[in-house]
Amino acid sequence: MKIYRNPILLRRLAAVAGGFAMFTGTGAAAPFLYSQGDLVLTFRKTGGASDLVVNIGKATNYNTLPAGASITISNLLVSHLAVAFSGVNDLAWAVGGANRLGGDPNYPVQTLWVTRARFDPNQPTNPWLRKGQFDQGATAAQVDGVGAKTATYSGNTASNANNSAQAVLIPSNNLDYGLSPIIGNGDYDGSFQGNVQNLTASDFDADFANVSRSDLYELLPGNDTPGRYLGYFEFKPDGTLTFNTTVPPPPRPTVTSITRSGDVTTVSFPTVNGATYLLHATDLAGLGTPVSSWSIGASVSGNGSTLSLADTNSASIRFFAVEAQ
Repeated sequence: MKIYRNPILLRRLAAVAGGFAMFTGTGAAAPFLYSQGDLVLTFRKTGGASDLVVNIGKATNYNTLPAGASITISNLLVSHLAVAFSGVNDLAWAVGGANRLGGDPNYPVQTLWVTRARFDPNQPTNPWLRKGQFDQGATAAQVDGVGAKTATYSGNTASNANNSAQAVLIPSNNLDYGLSPIIGNGDYDGSFQGNVQNLTASDFDADFANVSRSDLYELLPGNDTPGRYLGYFEFKPDGTLTFNTTVPPPPRPTVTSITRSGDVTTVSFPTVNGATYLLHATDLAGLGTPVSSWSIGASVSGNGSTLSLADTNSASIRFFAVEAQ
């Protein structure tokens, strides 16, 4: 297989790294600008010397976009990545935000915005679940800590291209301000329900076509119902990041139980908000045909809980499938 490299990025990496090595300025501190409700992009790498933190703007800039929109994250510069890392392979990245103490009046206290990595770039993830204010508060403290500590570090450090209002490089071994003590293994030091980070492949830069995608969810405090999908971030080997609001198809439903009483069979399955679920059924003769050709029975709108659909048929053998639209 022919390997494609990105000569533009490689040249930029070399040029910026060289320029940074000669920097000796001692300009006045330019604190990183951060407030609750901002979304913060983080990059780190195992064994890397630096962590990168970028403020990418208010959550309201992302949850009000129309479907089908695509915006470039302009606060992330190739030069930031070039100085912080030897390349774009094996980079752990994530986006997080929190309204920890009600600093943003547009959202309830302890609202979270968090990413979830796609293992298959073309397959959307299952939503993170909304938790109560107490549970989300623990995570909100960690998420807010990323922005707040970066601002403190920035304010105590000389101003330069890598310490600005939008982006800051922090030594990864700095126990007071580095990302590892705050993010932990990607679950905000054990306070969150899962890993919010994505990890680029070890050969991510080998092909222009490679992409790393993470879905963004808004979690208002709630009771184990799915969070609101806002769109997905797409990171490319050339060091660019975009946010896209294409609406994903609902996750494929999984049948959790089938019960029968007389001629009525009840099929149960978990649902997500906004999806419509259809019950397909066939007898033994139709088993070898596509599910799309099976008879369609009842339907139901998803609400985030486990729902059921019923089929009434006297046949002794029936086969079922649930379709989500």
